[in-house]
Amino acid sequence: MFTRVKSTSSLRTIVHRRIAELCMVVLSLMASGCASTPSGKFVWLDDLPAGQIGSPADAYQTGPGDVLSVQVFNHPEMSVKSRIRLDGNLTVSFLGDVPAAGKTLSALAREIEKQLEARNLVVAPRATVVLDEVAQIKLSILGEVKTPGLYTLEAGSGLAEALATSGGFTEFAHRDQIYIIRRVPELIRIRFRYADLTAANGSALTFRLKTGDTMLIQ
Repeated sequence: MFTRVKSTSSLRTIVHRRIAELCMVVLSLMASGCASTPSGKFVWLDDLPAGQIGSPADAYQTGPGDVLSVQVFNHPEMSVKSRIRLDGNLTVSFLGDVPAAGKTLSALAREIEKQLEARNLVVAPRATVVLDEVAQIKLSILGEVKTPGLYTLEAGSGLAEALATSGGFTEFAHRDQIYIIRRVPELIRIRFRYADLTAANGSALTFRLKTGDTMLIQ
């Protein structure tokens, strides 16, 4: 009889210990989940330089996936047709990789001229850059949307198109915590409010997505 009571007591101790361990695991997972929630520095959309929000039609800024033709006057051997890579670089004959993403065509042409002259490859170079093909936008849409995933959008798409494509918000979404994580030309986290988009306040309507962006709704 005594042995049976002792055994039952031991079983209760083990059960209580297991429950305590499970509670610790759950708390640990919750803490881990909170820690993994993106945090840190961000910049509000309207605090961005105008060039990072959107470009007028006559000042198109190149981006990853765009196909460009580069021509150097009187030097056909230096002419090239190439696609801007995801790292933002364009491979140019005799120069190798040239940073290209986020620049207007004329600014990129001046940069190529500068590098040709600096390397003594051409005297008084004259370069032109032509946009042959505008890339579709490939981005990840994550967090509190109905259908998260990797999407391809038409060039010039903004937040409204991305939200519609991913099915819109879930019931748990915080509509003032919309972020675009952009890695080119440098890592930056841009924060938006949905109310600004629907009310056409500030720059929310003119902001344009780029290939490689990640859209996160918390």
